[in-house]
Amino acid sequence: MVNKKIGILIGVIVLIAVLVGAYSLLGTSSANQIRVGYLPSTGDSLYFIAKEKGFFADEGLDVTLNEFQTGPDEINALLADKLDVEAGGVGEPLNFINNGKDLVIIGGAMGGDSAVIAKDNATATATKNNPKAFEGKTVATVKMSTPDVTIKGALSEAGVNLSKVNFVEFKTAADVVQAVKTGKAPIGFVWPPFQYTAQQQGLVIVKYSDEYIPNHPCCRIVTTSAKVNGSEDKWVKFERALIKAYDYYKTNQTGTVEVVGKYVNMDPKALKQALYDGHLSLSPDPNKKGTLKYWDLLEVLGYSNITNPTALENSINTDLYKKALDQLAQENPKNTNYQDLLKLYQEQNVNVTFSSVANKSS
Repeated sequence: MVNKKIGILIGVIVLIAVLVGAYSLLGTSSANQIRVGYLPSTGDSLYFIAKEKGFFADEGLDVTLNEFQTGPDEINALLADKLDVEAGGVGEPLNFINNGKDLVIIGGAMGGDSAVIAKDNATATATKNNPKAFEGKTVATVKMSTPDVTIKGALSEAGVNLSKVNFVEFKTAADVVQAVKTGKAPIGFVWPPFQYTAQQQGLVIVKYSDEYIPNHPCCRIVTTSAKVNGSEDKWVKFERALIKAYDYYKTNQTGTVEVVGKYVNMDPKALKQALYDGHLSLSPDPNKKGTLKYWDLLEVLGYSNITNPTALENSINTDLYKKALDQLAQENPKNTNYQDLLKLYQEQNVNVTFSSVANKSS
């Protein structure tokens, strides 16, 4: 009886030790593990494809996907070592980098495809090609989100006095949709795929952000230099998986819709439209040129006081992506998607500095 009790006690102690050990490992990752933060948006589709189609696994990576609702929440989790990488926007990492936080952009997730939505056709018609019509209106937005920055910037460049627009700020794009739907604001700025869910609820898409500013970036792949240093090979493999996902996206529409539909709650027909509408750019390219332009626009709008442009330039690491792309292009010389990405890389990342793209220098 005594031996039996001792055995039970030892078993309990071992179980507790195992549980404590497992708990202590939460929030950490091993050499081949990568914890990814994502938003339930078509903009993070490359993550979903790479995970579901086995491209991460093919590269020897054990990747877990963790859903968030806002970009700042993702970055805070990254800085707290609860994530290894995230893709929640462009403006958010700027503020953190500008405030001395250890963040580095190593690639892209998407660009374009944010939009202006309106409560009805009359409002949409009045504002579509007449920027000055925004003056005097209430506009729902998420401060420093991609549509907030790009569309405000474009309106300002078109002569709109932004102080005459009543911008009402919300936390998420879903909140913006509801604000327009319930009449709190006749116009709203949203990111994908919320313009399509808004459309399904009877609202109207006025204009897309890439129609205001062509080729602008949105979500960037962000990690920390501490996680990159000494682990470059792991991140090259990560980029290889995303480039393979891009190739899949370009060549398999049906499969892409099925995969993304597991993470983005939309009607399949609307989801396909969102993924292949011609306004969404699911490119893994870092787009250093577009990112620095975007950051300059933040300063022009008064969202940031950029005191150290060199730090911003140094926070964009294009080498990992380029190495991954070169490898895949050499392994698959007939793949036209990889060849297109090589050309895009030259256009968007070579000989680019903050001073060469800033509005104040043009």
